[in-house]
Amino acid sequence: MSINITPQQHNASFFHKKNAIICCFSGYRVYIQGMEKKLVSITDIAEACQVSAMTVSRALRQSAKVRPETLARILAKAEELGYFKSSRLGRPAHRPATERPHRIQMILGGQGSTVSIFHSRLVNSIQRNLIRHNCECVLYSNDGGYSSFLILLAALKRQKADTVIIIGDFPESQLKTLLMTFPGAILLDNPGVQDFDSTFSSFNFDNQLAAEMMLRHLLDTGRKNILLLNGRKNHFFSEIMEKAYCRILPEYGIKVDRRMIRYADFTAQSAAKVMREFMEEKLPFDAVFSNDEMALGAYRTLLSCNTAIPQEVAVAGCDDLPLGQMLYPALSTVSLDYEKLAEAAVKFILSGSDAFVPCRVLIPPQLLIRESTV
Repeated sequence: MSINITPQQHNASFFHKKNAIICCFSGYRVYIQGMEKKLVSITDIAEACQVSAMTVSRALRQSAKVRPETLARILAKAEELGYFKSSRLGRPAHRPATERPHRIQMILGGQGSTVSIFHSRLVNSIQRNLIRHNCECVLYSNDGGYSSFLILLAALKRQKADTVIIIGDFPESQLKTLLMTFPGAILLDNPGVQDFDSTFSSFNFDNQLAAEMMLRHLLDTGRKNILLLNGRKNHFFSEIMEKAYCRILPEYGIKVDRRMIRYADFTAQSAAKVMREFMEEKLPFDAVFSNDEMALGAYRTLLSCNTAIPQEVAVAGCDDLPLGQMLYPALSTVSLDYEKLAEAAVKFILSGSDAFVPCRVLIPPQLLIRESTV
């Protein structure tokens, strides 16, 4: 390393400080980078956090064996110290069979539209939980098209997996094919196919209870003409919403009017269009019930028509997506606990339970009353 210093070098003095050299002379202070930075090790983090190196190693892998408060403390210290595992310390070329991670194939359906915000959150939750338990996850997506499904099926068959997780929306013929091809698969947010001779487990939210809770809330606040802005017709979630609608309204002495049930495709754009078409018919209504994503479209149409929320029309969702709380007025919704669903599914996967003994789990919802309905 060469150093050129001017003026009056005879008054200069040098001393070391941390990973650099400090030069002071004639009122000047020069900071010279010149010493190689020492790499932070797991031992350094362990000493700083007063835990064992093994605990730090597990925390850096975000293992579920580390208590949450300890995990947070170790990760914060590792970030502060600038720790990153050296690229020279990659996976060993050969790993004992007993250490092989559990291999997961996750298949996400979409049926011709972009993956919904709801399913993005669900995928993130399940993937985080699986990785924390030393599982390797490969995510495949499908748009519902026949040709793309054939490509997907071929790709799935080429790769071996310990568990297959099917998430979201598929045409019935494709879902049946997946269940026959991968017996013992796990369905998330999809109840499966009724009266179908194939073994599968399913983990779902109690959407029936969620819909009933929100409808009762709207009716209890005096709303009588509720528009059900539903997803695609014959979709399992749409059928559940409609079943709850047709069951709860008569309990309050209200006759079900089929004109008050409309169908979109689960996106905000389609919901806005369907909402505008409904309003052009001039049918009286004082509330809209949908899922959170479609509620965005309802908001846009109502506000563009100068319809006050909730003074003139209440709007309610079902999902508790983060953006709902940021709307003005904040969206009343039903909270669905993604983390609890993910934890239940992961626990089942890792329990060693017989995959051919079906398991059915329903996660209960929670009503969240905000400004859009009161």
